[in-house]
Amino acid sequence: MTSLPEAIWHRRLKSEAELMSKSEFTYSVNDKLTEYLVTLNADGLKLSNGQITKQKIHQVKITLNREYPYPAGLEVTWMTQIFHPNIREEDGKVCIHLLNAWSADITVLSLCRGIKQLLENPNPLDPLNKPAADYYIENPKVLEMDEKSIPQKEMPSRPKIIFER
Repeated sequence: MTSLPEAIWHRRLKSEAELMSKSEFTYSVNDKLTEYLVTLNADGLKLSNGQITKQKIHQVKITLNREYPYPAGLEVTWMTQIFHPNIREEDGKVCIHLLNAWSADITVLSLCRGIKQLLENPNPLDPLNKPAADYYIENPKVLEMDEKSIPQKEMPSRPKIIFER
């Protein structure tokens, strides 16, 4: 895999942290500057106990691997509960065009802005979560609705996995 020389990589990490420090986002970053926990304030949905409700505060983890800033050099994981067509429910992995069209000049800050844009504008035509995609296709204005007006839909049940000892 491609990676920057160590000294240049560390400068890039410091540059990313500086950009984020001047941004509109609330976040924390580890000492190595490789793991960001970003808080997003925007309307989204969550599915809890079969009930679809609004969720306004979201946390996303962005991990910069040693290959960063090259493609596949980062991971984006949704940490809070969410019901979204472009976020895999099982592990919180995010499908975002920015990751597919990644280039070395994209920053953590631009990625955060793209993630917020994805949250506010789900793309049900490119789903990682098919039930959520179907729901958003049936209810395209759901994020604009009042909490009490959110249409409910019975979600397909998943098989339970039972581990025996």
